[in-house]
Amino acid sequence: MNFDKIFRWALFCAGIITSIFAGYMFYIDNIAAGAAWLAAAVGFLCFATRIKNNEGDEAGEKDSENDRDLHDLAVLIADIAVMSLKNIGRTVPPGTREIEQLEDKLNNFLDLMPVDKSVREEINEEFDRLKNRTRRNESGRAILRSARL
Repeated sequence: MNFDKIFRWALFCAGIITSIFAGYMFYIDNIAAGAAWLAAAVGFLCFATRIKNNEGDEAGEKDSENDRDLHDLAVLIADIAVMSLKNIGRTVPPGTREIEQLEDKLNNFLDLMPVDKSVREEINEEFDRLKNRTRRNESGRAILRSARL
C-alpha cells in the first residue's frame, strides 16, 4: 500500500467520523455545529474519493478493460429492459407509451456507454418488434371492442 492509498483511507475514515458527529449535532438540535461537521465530512469524503491516475501506460489498458466492462454492463441492462417488456412475469401487456418511454431512457443511457453500433441495432430491432406486437394486440382489442358494440 502506498502513501496515497493510506492517505485516502485516513480521509475516508475522517469523513465517516465527522458525518457521525454531524448527525449527532443535528439530533441534539445544534444546527450550526451540525452543518459545520457535515461540511467537514463532505470535504474529507470528496478528497478521499478523488480520481487520479499516475500509472501512465497501465491507465490505457485499464481504460480499455473498463470500456469492455461498461459495454457488457450496458448490454446486460438493455437485455433486462427488453425482457421486462416481453410479458415475462407480467399480467398486463405493455402499452406503446411505456415502450417508448423505456426506449428513450435506454437510448439516453446507451449514448453515454461505449456500445457497438451492431449491438445498438439489435436492441432497436427488439424494440421495433415489441412495438409492432403491441400495435397488433391493441388493434385486435379495438376490433373486438367495436364488434361488441
